[in-house]
Amino acid sequence: MDLELYMERVEQYAEGLLPDAERLAFEAELAANAELRQALDLYRLGQEVIEQGVEAQLRQQMQGWAKSDVDTSAETPPLTAKRVTMRPMWVRLAAAASVALLLGWFSMQWASRDYSDEAIFAAQYEAPATSTFRAGTTIYNPLETGFKALENNDLQAAEDFFKSIPPDHERYAEAQYYLGHSAGQLGRYDVAIAAFQASIERREARFQEKAEWNLLLTYIAAGQTDRADFQNLLNRIADDPNHAYQKRAEALQGKLGSFLRKLGE
Repeated sequence: MDLELYMERVEQYAEGLLPDAERLAFEAELAANAELRQALDLYRLGQEVIEQGVEAQLRQQMQGWAKSDVDTSAETPPLTAKRVTMRPMWVRLAAAASVALLLGWFSMQWASRDYSDEAIFAAQYEAPATSTFRAGTTIYNPLETGFKALENNDLQAAEDFFKSIPPDHERYAEAQYYLGHSAGQLGRYDVAIAAFQASIERREARFQEKAEWNLLLTYIAAGQTDRADFQNLLNRIADDPNHAYQKRAEALQGKLGSFLRKLGE
């Protein structure tokens, strides 16, 4: 059974997060798909185990049995009904704990692969395509030197060049946008964050929404998703139906709030 294929939808259904139309479609699929039903059962069992704290209960119960076994001697009265009925309870608890451990192990593998900051960033980030550069010579395009450096994957040269463009330059917002990409790909996230913020502040329509989206991704790459300004920006984009990245922001919210991501933390 490919749990990864089902788990995110199962989680949303179990938590009551699916819109009515999607919920009805899910339930129709549930009736016809045995693997999907198994995934839902496994999810619910895992939730029950986690919520009831079975691991702690099992440890305490086993300690009690061990003490009872040590104290047992020839004078000990015959086993009572209570002692006999504890064994099925042990079996049930052990089975539930085993399922929880397996679910946790597999979930942590998925979380580390698909739900970590690094994985989310890698899945979402797109380096600027060369077709987005304004063509021309340095005489007609003052940013051409930086663009050539990006085309040649000389990221350090690109970063150095875009940094040299002063704030009073007519194409400063554009230079800061590409500085953000250059520095971000080099792992200099503080520089990239400041550059994308500077580009956003100029409010140039050609770069503002792209800079906002890439600022979010840079926060993720830097492991700074707990920042208030990250959360505020993500919520604002996700709530704005006119924003070019609104749907991707909604999907990003789902990834960041996923049950599997929380298991991997």
